[in-house]
Amino acid sequence: MSSHRLATRYAKSLIQLAEEKGLLSEVYKDIQTTDAIFEGSRDLKLMFKSPIIPADKKLAVVKKLFESRVHELLFRFMTLMIKKGRESHFHDMVSAFIVQYNVIKGITPVTITSAVKLDAGLVQSILASLKKKENLKEVELVEVIDETLIAGFVLKYEDKMIDNSVRKNLSSLRNIIEDDSYIKRYS
Repeated sequence: MSSHRLATRYAKSLIQLAEEKGLLSEVYKDIQTTDAIFEGSRDLKLMFKSPIIPADKKLAVVKKLFESRVHELLFRFMTLMIKKGRESHFHDMVSAFIVQYNVIKGITPVTITSAVKLDAGLVQSILASLKKKENLKEVELVEVIDETLIAGFVLKYEDKMIDNSVRKNLSSLRNIIEDDSYIKRYS
């Protein structure tokens, strides 16, 4: 079974269990905390993926790191994955859980990349326009600074991208100039 399929099934199981217990929002917050910890520690990711490190050592690390930080349901789920030898899929399961949670709650992740920090009013205006145009219920915003854009912004959501950056406009202009087909038409 593929890693993605396995992670999706584990995520679905955790979501169903959390919904049954009325703990979905709490488990979601803990999943985000767990994801941040994994993203901040390359060693932790490597340990979870390593087939050489025995399960009891992984359980001891998970107990020290997460037992008091996350809800008991998530902690028990993590230990179950380790006992079943599925801990290498944990990070993928976390990503799948977040995607499924967003679908359930009607949340659309949106990323705005700009050369400088955008004014809050402008961001809200862009998001309001996007919500209206695409009929979105709720958006979860991530702002990224990329100075190579020069100016403007790039908006990404679902499988769509709106590139309103100076870098893209300059690139388009360069392509037009390099394409000498207009010279051939008029000479």
